[in-house]
Amino acid sequence: MPALDEQSLMPGTEGINFYEADPILEQLLQRHLSFEDYERAQPLLLSMGAVASERMDELAAIADRHGPVLRQYDRRGQRIDEVTFHPAYHELERIAYQDFAIAACTHREGALGWPGHVPQPIKFALAYLGMQAEAGVFCPVSMTDALARVLERYGDEFLKQRFLPHLTALSLDQLQQGAMFLTEKQGGSDVGQTATIARRHEINEGSSQNEAESWPQWQLWGEKWFCSNVSADLILTLARPSGAPAGTRGLGLFLVPRRLPDGRRNAYTINRLKEKLGTRSLATGEVTLEGALAYQVGALERGFVQMTEMINLTRIWAAIGSLAAMRRSLLEATVHAHGRIVFGRRLCDHPLMRRQLVDLLLEVEGCAALAFETTAVLERVDRYGREEDRRLLRILTPLCKYYIPKRGEYVTLEALEMRGGNGYVEDWVNPRLLRDAIVNAIWEGASNVIVLDVARAMSREGSHQQLFTWLEERLRALQDPELAESVHDLQTSLQHLASRFEALMTLDPDSAQLPLRGLVERLAQVTIAMLLLEQAATSRRTSQRGGPRQRLVAELFMRRHLQPHPDGWQADNDRRPLEQFEVLIQGAVRFRQGT
Repeated sequence: MPALDEQSLMPGTEGINFYEADPILEQLLQRHLSFEDYERAQPLLLSMGAVASERMDELAAIADRHGPVLRQYDRRGQRIDEVTFHPAYHELERIAYQDFAIAACTHREGALGWPGHVPQPIKFALAYLGMQAEAGVFCPVSMTDALARVLERYGDEFLKQRFLPHLTALSLDQLQQGAMFLTEKQGGSDVGQTATIARRHEINEGSSQNEAESWPQWQLWGEKWFCSNVSADLILTLARPSGAPAGTRGLGLFLVPRRLPDGRRNAYTINRLKEKLGTRSLATGEVTLEGALAYQVGALERGFVQMTEMINLTRIWAAIGSLAAMRRSLLEATVHAHGRIVFGRRLCDHPLMRRQLVDLLLEVEGCAALAFETTAVLERVDRYGREEDRRLLRILTPLCKYYIPKRGEYVTLEALEMRGGNGYVEDWVNPRLLRDAIVNAIWEGASNVIVLDVARAMSREGSHQQLFTWLEERLRALQDPELAESVHDLQTSLQHLASRFEALMTLDPDSAQLPLRGLVERLAQVTIAMLLLEQAATSRRTSQRGGPRQRLVAELFMRRHLQPHPDGWQADNDRRPLEQFEVLIQGAVRFRQGT
């Protein structure tokens, strides 16, 4: 019997450019960008795809093994609270912040040589490619991006001039990273229980007018329990001014610099770093504010409302992070299944494995459609400011944040299992992908928190009505006769779902919560199904070769999620995933056989 070479025994993804391997991303960017922007983005995406798959992947493994260390005192016993990182982590920072300007490119004109601001879908596409290698460093990137967004919208001119140039710096030596410290022991995801107190800071009588204007106006006292990027230069946090009412209405929004204008450390301590399941390269800690000086951001009585600008953008970031882990997991599983010989034939030639790979493909392709549609709506909000887009973004954001990380947990675990015992070994990327993906589901609290936010978007802003109107209009526009049956089925599902949501509005709050999680999941699935059908129609209308494949993906997704059967997946007896397996896979993953 001929011997099998080592490559066929343990195939990996070495040498595969993450962007070149991803026709799904290519199609989505063509869909959401102008031709000029799409063409302009190609060299950047190809470069990031190569850097992520080669250099960042290697650095991420090192930074994961050698996490940050907190040094609380210097040799003289002076409190310093310095976090030291492995050089691999700093190299990852250089790639993300400086080489690809991911935190700055949608804020600073001319970044990456772009005429004006880089569109949101391109920024997130660059991050998505990078996060397929490393998740930890992109948490600070996301918060730096989001903090800049808050200051642009709510900061006064002093805050904008003093801090925005550093948050959006294009070189590491000028950069100031951002973070948000919200969680407290007694509150957790219930931010209304914030106990941190804010008091006015009295400026010394002898200070000049310029000194008085440049120094923070508030002092904060309290404890923050879960502080990611704990060594950040600029921190956005909530505190309750003395005498303010209870709940979120009494919270003000404050910017806490790590260093004061005279260079001294601000008055807060890092008590310890967290020992976490995942994102081990990232420093997350516990902080005590001990009269820390802070700048007021925006209207004092609207602190929490203003803070949601940062929260919502980081929700999109969390969804993109999970999507990246799903995508890398699909790539790993596909390459493994095509190169591994089991029972005399390739693993991907076994029917059960084909169905399993197609199942993962549907999850990745569906979640990618939802995520990048949301980034496109975000871009329209920024560019045009239309109210209908704002309301649509208000509900698409928590839908992404709820649905994609939950599917990310499933896909990363399934892909790990498909690699067998090697998938459980740290020599391979799967354990890190699984660990890192989980953080996106619990970012800002359990998934139920996001479900309840969907309910708030419905009851307070009627955002679900905007979403249903948007879905109905786009379904009516799908006139392709070959899609007519699927469109009709989806319209029926949408009408039923809209009726269920309207019925919820008539129930008492406790009763309305019981079906809410399942309905939110179904709402995300209906939205994805519409997007997949729309992509199929566009492919057919423009005579693209992928039209029949896109139609098959949409139909299989609907059978998988929207047409339940008492015996399981309704598509179980559908042979198309087996017979058209290579068409489905080749439309999602490009790689050379034997890689």
